[in-house]
Amino acid sequence: MSVVVIASWTAVGLAVGCGLAANVERLLTTALSGPSNTDMVVPLVTALAFGVLAGRFGLQFDLLPYSVLAALGVVLGLIDLIEQRLPSVLIYSGVALIGALLATAAVAQSRGSEFGRALAGMVVLAAFYLVLAVASRGGLGAGDVKLGGLLGLALGWLSWSALVVATFLGWLTATLVWLALCLIGRRPNDFALPMGPFLLLGAFVTVTAMPT
Repeated sequence: MSVVVIASWTAVGLAVGCGLAANVERLLTTALSGPSNTDMVVPLVTALAFGVLAGRFGLQFDLLPYSVLAALGVVLGLIDLIEQRLPSVLIYSGVALIGALLATAAVAQSRGSEFGRALAGMVVLAAFYLVLAVASRGGLGAGDVKLGGLLGLALGWLSWSALVVATFLGWLTATLVWLALCLIGRRPNDFALPMGPFLLLGAFVTVTAMPT
């Protein structure tokens, strides 16, 4: 893939990240107790994600919806780490933006079957997390259920295999981190591990590494 394309899209990611970073603290319900590094973390991570996606998709149309997912995912993951909360406004915005982009591709590129699978993936994964949330009696939050719908939409567009692999990777990573925290004695008794960052990471790794 052209270095120019990757570098250019990385620069776009940096600009998008700077715009998002300016609004992160507005989405937080509690004030940060110390100095915040969000102004640096969000742009840098977003730029890195955009660069990796450009290397994966090049100038294909799919670069756009997955870049939207990456940009929103960085902010969602950060807020979930800080407050263990996934703002609905970001998830709904992601569903609307990504859904519109995928619908456009379905019409312009005759990819109706992939769009249908994306919609089905959204329903299936959201329903799966809803069942888990009910069964766990609060162990999984409503935000995770909504995030499942967003990820199901994006991953279903690629394939059912991508949806399954990304979900497995997200839960596997969360389990390994939980066990590591237990082993080193760093887990407080009332600590709940936020699932959002792990589910988003599993999706990103799958989208960028799994062949279609």
